[in-house]
Amino acid sequence: MSALRDEIRAILREEVAALRNEAGGMTPAREQVRIASGADLTRFAQELVQRAAEPGFADRVARGELVFDLATPMPSAAPAAAAPPIVTGPRRTAPDRLDKSLITERDINALSASARSLRIAPSSRLTPLARDEARRRGIRIERDKT
Repeated sequence: MSALRDEIRAILREEVAALRNEAGGMTPAREQVRIASGADLTRFAQELVQRAAEPGFADRVARGELVFDLATPMPSAAPAAAAPPIVTGPRRTAPDRLDKSLITERDINALSASARSLRIAPSSRLTPLARDEARRRGIRIERDKT
């Protein structure tokens, strides 16, 4: 049985390699992009919009024939000041928690409108309607480990 599996794996490896060669035989052109600030990003986006008017540019990007790489920033001699946070916005609030054995749609509807996650006990069950309502509202269900 394992010999058959090995043979199937070998065949699949060969076929995948052949497909990769057919699809991506040509290496994509790469362009370095240096983005260190929001202004750089805006300038890059403006350039893309201008270049999109060139014939074939958008198709090359869509087919993966033209790839953009971020240029590695040059290390500065002076230590950088405290970096601004990558993500800005309101802090996440602790998720709501329910310690019921059966969680219904009504329980989900009783959560605050800003609720984005709900912690439940490992043995808790959700009704299908509760699961659908949580999904509709974008509430992530997290089961406690203990």
